[in-house]
Amino acid sequence: MSSPPRLYPSQVCFVVEDVPSAAKDCAARFGWGPFMEFTAKVDDASYRDWRGAKRTDVALGMAGPTQVELIHVHEGRDAVEAYQAEYGIGFQHLGVGVKSRDAALAHLESLGASVNELLEPTGLRIAFVDLPTGDAMFELLEPTGEKAEGFDLEEAQKRPGASEPITPNTSLFAIDRATIVASDMDGALAFHAHSFGWKDARPETQTLRHPGGETRIERYKGRAGTLTLEILSPSEQSDDPYSAHLLRGAHGLVHAGGQQAHGDASPDAPFEWLETGERFALEGWAGGSASLQRILSN
Repeated sequence: MSSPPRLYPSQVCFVVEDVPSAAKDCAARFGWGPFMEFTAKVDDASYRDWRGAKRTDVALGMAGPTQVELIHVHEGRDAVEAYQAEYGIGFQHLGVGVKSRDAALAHLESLGASVNELLEPTGLRIAFVDLPTGDAMFELLEPTGEKAEGFDLEEAQKRPGASEPITPNTSLFAIDRATIVASDMDGALAFHAHSFGWKDARPETQTLRHPGGETRIERYKGRAGTLTLEILSPSEQSDDPYSAHLLRGAHGLVHAGGQQAHGDASPDAPFEWLETGERFALEGWAGGSASLQRILSN
């Protein structure tokens, strides 16, 4: 029996209202970047029963080992715009590197996923994939080695409005984890465990202390690519951020995060997992309310 294809998550994507200003904010506040900014235009695009022109602003920059994508669709329809229309700004998808888009897609479909959108811009073969935890939460990315004619990444970064390179003394808030909330923990964990080869994956029920009190939550953490994926399922209704996220809708990505950089001023830590002593803060920014998690202690 052949091994399932390797999936390598290494990108977190946030829908923002204004890509250039969000990129500047990320560089100044979090030490991410430098960002490459560009506008992608397609004169004759299609998405399901829609056809027309599409225009999207994009910025790409690094946050430690993980790439951050900032995106806003100004015209047209696609998988990102569908999220944008329903939720506005927020944590929209994980970019997942693959050797073969079609092989990876077949593997995920065998686990219960489905195709949302297929794209083949020059240099990439892409599939947005609907998961049990939300629509278009994975973007499969297969590089083809082709170079887009008339598009120079270095020149795009130099255009007016592009973010300045990070100065050496900027503290880096590196992204190395992403949190997914699910109403069905067994189904969500089974899907992700089979997707990423996690063995004997079993959740633990832990207590989250938060400003509104304490909530019992099923929790599992597994490594995938540059990220630790944390899957959470509240076992009771409360005013914690994860129960609130489930009430928002079916899209499970809540926040990306990482360890507080050494030397940064420590913010308050209103959240704590009591069994493990992990303390963290949730931060609102251009990418959404509470869409970034700063881990303050493990």
